[in-house]
Amino acid sequence: MTADEQPVTTAWEQLTRTPRAQRRAALEVFVSRELKQALLMTDQDDLPLDENYFELGLTSLRAVELRQRIEEQLRCELDTSVLFGLSTVRQVADHLASVVLPGTAVPRRREPQDAPGPSPEVQRQVNDLIADLYES
Repeated sequence: MTADEQPVTTAWEQLTRTPRAQRRAALEVFVSRELKQALLMTDQDDLPLDENYFELGLTSLRAVELRQRIEEQLRCELDTSVLFGLSTVRQVADHLASVVLPGTAVPRRREPQDAPGPSPEVQRQVNDLIADLYES
């Protein structure tokens, strides 16, 4: 490795180097960046934190690819239904904070419109859909 080359680090490694108080915000930036890439947006494009990314054009295949990238970058496993049941940057970042950054998630007051997550039936249907996509 030359002096100009930087070692490649994962998002998880970058988060662990980030001051604890800033990790949640850094995680939100990471999720936003990954979603913009999946939506074929540029860094200059605005992706509202509470906008449903499926309404912005995210497809189920891209959601699966996104899940795989997040798992690789954050060294974690996500249930297939996470990106289908939690459909905004903020919701996904909140979930990931509880998985990847235990104890650092920002507690939020639960709003009436916040759904508790997909039902087991919806999770099963999503898992079946994903299995069908990859068997073709």
